[in-house]
Amino acid sequence: MVKKILAALDPIATHFNAGVHALSLAKRINAKVLFLLVYPPSAKQSGQSLEDASEASVKQKLAALIEEARADGISVDYYVAHGHFEDELVHFVHENKITLLVVEALPGRESTDGTGFLDKIRHRIDCLIEVVNEKPNASERKD
Repeated sequence: MVKKILAALDPIATHFNAGVHALSLAKRINAKVLFLLVYPPSAKQSGQSLEDASEASVKQKLAALIEEARADGISVDYYVAHGHFEDELVHFVHENKITLLVVEALPGRESTDGTGFLDKIRHRIDCLIEVVNEKPNASERKD
């Protein structure tokens, strides 16, 4: 059975750490990587263009990452969803039989009731979850 790794990206606040980690792991274990960009439902409902400068930049960076991965022989697919991040992830994991979910640790993923993002989804999916933290720049490190 081919292992499937889902790199879930929030196009508004992504640093691509989850994608880079997923691709690195996939190369080592010969797995398939699926990228999922989840746009908030308000962007689709309000008729806003999803092609503003920052979102176009995200798509360009993702396209470059995917092209490089495919050149390295990694099987990669790319999907876009519109909705609430947690709900779209859970649905996608179930529909695509994902074996590992890789997400970035992002500020603001805590809900107003204090429940963490992972607490809200881990009981709803049956795959492993890895959280990737942003690596600090050399100037930000405390020695």
